Amino acid sequence: MGKPGGGRAEISPRMLSKFHVINYINPSEQNLKRIFETLATTKFHSFPEEIKALCDPLAVATIQLFNSVSEQFLPTPAKSHYVFNMRDISKVF
Repeated sequence: MGKPGGGRAEISPRMLSKFHVINYINPSEQNLKRIFETLATTKFHSFPEEIKALCDPLAVATIQLFNSVSEQFLPTPAKSHYVFNMRDISKVF
């Protein structure tokens, strides 16, 4: 659930009182890099050294692509499917 706007409606306090609201902050770029670099390193542990060396650039490039897509493709009422999260980064890995 995101903030109201861009195709998202505000949920009434009466409705919210029926649920537990859990909030988390998005991880920093440094944390994202560490998460996905670790995933790539684990996946490529049996590959040659020149492939293993690409784990760091792969994580950095994927995060940069995610950030630029998130900034350029903003959700609107006509295109409410333009909502991006960490699941989209994980699909690369």
